[in-house]
Amino acid sequence: MEIHHADKAYRKRALWLLAGIVIMCGLLLWQLQAWLNQLTSQLGGSDPETVRFWIRLLLCGLGVALAIPAIGLGLTLRELGNASRLQGRFPPAQWKTLRDVRVLRDAAGLAWARRAELAGTSSLVFAGLLIGWAAWAWWRFSR
Repeated sequence: MEIHHADKAYRKRALWLLAGIVIMCGLLLWQLQAWLNQLTSQLGGSDPETVRFWIRLLLCGLGVALAIPAIGLGLTLRELGNASRLQGRFPPAQWKTLRDVRVLRDAAGLAWARRAELAGTSSLVFAGLLIGWAAWAWWRFSR
């Protein structure tokens, strides 16, 4: 049984990055309520055109902000699947892993390569839907 060994430096960097993202999201979530309260009080007495502008800006920004990581994930998963399919093994030799994993070859490796490509395609389709939703919100609230 062939083993693809973990990269300890990669694992350490990935865990530090994950911890940083969790802390940043926690801080942003903590400040979200205060920002929404301030925005509500500011827009409460505003005319409908100003409210429509803010709704358009918020919905479009949300759609684009969610689509960007989905595009990155989709492209990476498709690259993983393609490299696995070309090498005939999963995971590909040049990819780093967080822990030691068994290398899959032949039918099992090809099946995982197809799953990775399908997941990547699904993520790209989801990103397209988010961009479409942002475009719809821009059009819908522009009148």
